[in-house]
Amino acid sequence: MDGEGREGRNAPVRVRRGFSKGYRMFGKRGIGVASVSLALIASCLGWAAPAAGAHGGHGPVTCQGQESTTYTPGLTLTPQPVGIRGATAYTCSDRPGHTVAATGTANGRSPESTCLGVNAPAGHEVLWYGDGSVSEISYPVGNAERVFGVNTVMLKGVVVAGRDKGAEAERFVQLAPAQGLPVGCLTPEGVRRSTGVTQLRIIP
Repeated sequence: MDGEGREGRNAPVRVRRGFSKGYRMFGKRGIGVASVSLALIASCLGWAAPAAGAHGGHGPVTCQGQESTTYTPGLTLTPQPVGIRGATAYTCSDRPGHTVAATGTANGRSPESTCLGVNAPAGHEVLWYGDGSVSEISYPVGNAERVFGVNTVMLKGVVVAGRDKGAEAERFVQLAPAQGLPVGCLTPEGVRRSTGVTQLRIIP
């Protein structure tokens, strides 16, 4: 029993190292596995998207990729307001066999965040597609959970300008600190960076 207790206390550290290694060596296979994980999390939390074609026009736009996130100020063990900025390299598709590269820049703010969780995040994202089109998305509703041992941020919003204006949007991010835990959380600077995998769905 003592061994099991020690293993439980150390579990977050092992998760962090595994994810950090995974992000450094990320490829298409890794993104695919992460997407399945994100879809499972969404289903468990009741965030399932409408079926394709439910809103007319083309089917949902599904994007997946890697995100680098920065926090200002850095995350510590003391709750505080934190500014969040994310840069994501996506691969997007709106129908089978058709993909396009895209980049996203997201800015948000959490009223009370620590190393243990980002509370009530909300924000705005600009998505630039490789074909030249642009979507601006507002995320007024956010939630952060620790699911399956990984910090997961979920945002719901709407496209407010550009391509697919008026469409619903759902964004899921799994994040692992790029700086060590718990040491980084105990420093005055805190944890300022994290890396993760992101899935974005735009439902016309």
